[in-house]
Amino acid sequence: MYEYLIGNLFFVAFWFILYFIRKDLRKEMIFASLLCMPLGLSEVFFIPHYWNPHRLFNLNPAIESLLFCFTVGGIAAVLYEVVLKKHLKKAREKRIKTKRHFYALAGVLIFSLISFSFIFKMDLIYTAIIAMALGAVAIMLSRKDLIKETIFGGVLFLIIYFVLLFILNTFIFPDIIAKAWNFEHLFGITIFKIPLEEILWALTFGSLWAPIYEDLKGYTLK
Repeated sequence: MYEYLIGNLFFVAFWFILYFIRKDLRKEMIFASLLCMPLGLSEVFFIPHYWNPHRLFNLNPAIESLLFCFTVGGIAAVLYEVVLKKHLKKAREKRIKTKRHFYALAGVLIFSLISFSFIFKMDLIYTAIIAMALGAVAIMLSRKDLIKETIFGGVLFLIIYFVLLFILNTFIFPDIIAKAWNFEHLFGITIFKIPLEEILWALTFGSLWAPIYEDLKGYTLK
């Protein structure tokens, strides 16, 4: 009955593993997690249209949604640095204008969400995927030093997300995806029973969030 909460605990555990093995990245993790956490409030637009999991106190947006966004934000932000043993260094101030990047990125995301949601009448999950993809492209265009992190950070987060979701759906809560996700409003394409939408969401979210701290705070990698 508490599959959403229990599933979140896997991400919480992974978050703490990364937090403790890379002390130098703790500030980045906290920043990225807190920045991502409010996005959990958008769950009100996904339940029950996109999916309808069991939730504590049957709240919408759910407490679990805030916890989920907090953990995945921190994980996606540092996964690339942890796996490839990268470290942060302050970029040259003349090259990096963080305020301009913040406004540009926010503008791309907001414009994309409004355009595809209200003009093209697309479901929010597809709008979110497109907006995050465009946001990642915007970062790569303005910060060529973060192209590798953007691409491989997205792929690494996709792998982690896919594996954890596969374990939950196969061994812990058998076929929970078929029970909780509303396939009437999805493409119906799955890979190992995981909807294509979840795969695209993980890839684009990871690509956007991997370089988010470096871009907004004026850091690069060494």
